[in-house]
Amino acid sequence: TASMDEVSRKREKLERYPPGHDSRDAALFDLAKALYERFMKERKIDDLNEAITLLRDVLELRPVENEKYDRSTSLHYLALSLSYRYDRAGAVDDLEEAIALRRAALELHPPGHPHRDVSLHNLACSLRRKFVKQAKICDFQEAIQLAHAALELPPAGHPKRPASLRQLAFSLSIGYDKLGIVHHLEEAIVLSREALKLCPPGHPERGIALYNLACGLRTAFQQQADIPPLHETCVHGSTVLAADSTTKTELASSIFELSQHLWDRFQKRAAMTDLDNAICLATLARGAKSDDPALLGRAVDNLRALANYLRARFQTRHDIVDMNEVITLYRHMLQFCPSGHPNRAWSLHDLARCLAERFREEPAVADLDEAIALEQEALQLFVRGVPDYHASRRCLTAYLRMKF
Repeated sequence: TASMDEVSRKREKLERYPPGHDSRDAALFDLAKALYERFMKERKIDDLNEAITLLRDVLELRPVENEKYDRSTSLHYLALSLSYRYDRAGAVDDLEEAIALRRAALELHPPGHPHRDVSLHNLACSLRRKFVKQAKICDFQEAIQLAHAALELPPAGHPKRPASLRQLAFSLSIGYDKLGIVHHLEEAIVLSREALKLCPPGHPERGIALYNLACGLRTAFQQQADIPPLHETCVHGSTVLAADSTTKTELASSIFELSQHLWDRFQKRAAMTDLDNAICLATLARGAKSDDPALLGRAVDNLRALANYLRARFQTRHDIVDMNEVITLYRHMLQFCPSGHPNRAWSLHDLARCLAERFREEPAVADLDEAIALEQEALQLFVRGVPDYHASRRCLTAYLRMKF
């Protein structure tokens, strides 16, 4: 294979640089890196074991840092290799050595060094691993402190910032899982929300950012914790999930399900934050589109639920922007109910009611005229004598009185 050829080439190169040669450290490092990369592809532990042995030899030949960052690079690869072996075999000694190497790398990157944020992040991740294994609060506290420090170094618009936010949020979530401290979960949600804001539609990291936020919100809901407001994260009608089609569909279903739970809780507790968050999540879920005909029914349910949430908020706050969005959603749903569709009458009726509500808030003759026309069409489709027919007829009568 290509990877085998690369390892073989590096072995041949090493033979040309015997012990004592000035370039032996570089040849050892190149072979170790080739073995590490082959391990990442083929997952053969022998490759990783040999890479670790070689990297230890490299460090002995690189006792001090140089302008090429050779020592810190070697520390990084050895720590990374030991971490992978810890994940594979669970030997705590490997993790402890990786942490010591991360600390040594951080010492080589003092404040002001261009790679300090990376060293802070790497040490934080290693300490988080140790906390998960041993649950020592001091490891968690140091990991959070380092992650916060790493987050503060890159400027606000730096492309690494979303990943730094996600890592800190992840560490806080683990802390909540282990320690049960609610403010850790709340901070994780705030950070996940910020990460999502930095990953607009089309961003390659939007899918993972959205998934992390949804997981945090689900945990908060299950624990009945307060969920920070999310409305700044969402823009009506503009969200697209960046993931493959299967993940998109599953993620949208999960987010939509959570929005329904929040809606149910809003009806019980009347907390507007729950309603705002239900609207936000339903808006996010709406962005996942699929060509699978079997999913169209779910898409319509999502649209209808979002319309219901927004309508409830309009009836509380009387913000015309919400009603405008409701009407847009009902128009879209009507496209799923062409002539002959069993739900067309109700779609016409719902849209007419919303237009009439908007007319009451901001009188515009066009809205009332359209409401009358839609309700007349709906009345013709309802079966005479059934409750739906009588409800439609009462609404039409009310709209006509409003006009004349």
